[in-house]
Amino acid sequence: MSNHYITAAEHLPDEETTETTLQITDAETKRIFEARVRIAREPDDLTDPRPLRVVTGPHENVSEERYVELIDEIDSLGIDDDLLRRLASEQETTSNIVNTRSDDLKVVLRYLVESEQYDSTAEALRKIAFQYLAENRSDLLEAYEDVRTEFEADPLRRALAGDE
Repeated sequence: MSNHYITAAEHLPDEETTETTLQITDAETKRIFEARVRIAREPDDLTDPRPLRVVTGPHENVSEERYVELIDEIDSLGIDDDLLRRLASEQETTSNIVNTRSDDLKVVLRYLVESEQYDSTAEALRKIAFQYLAENRSDLLEAYEDVRTEFEADPLRRALAGDE
């Protein structure tokens, strides 16, 4: 791990130097994780300050420097990139149907459709699941986005697999 971190402005709490949970990226390894931290504008306000680049803007190309003190990393599942790549590869040749086998979920989803909040149960489930993942497992979605981009941008792999 490096001693320099990055986070999005939207993840910052309203008050600084209070203990909070923050999603941060290690600037060197690009690993995304959550940690309990203290944040300050001045390094003297923290015991063990480390640079924190706070990015904003539509392309995250605007930044300001702050300081962060890591208290402890929050246990997380971590992202197994090899597993994610294998699953993405396998998905290219398998069905994309997800079956929950849940009467309760089916009733709730049908309610959302019949009350005209969504056009279909599939749409409702997709949007609700992705919203939940974006709020609670953005690290997984970002890792998958990288894997998906690799797959889409690799014409040689597709040609060798007989897809083109």
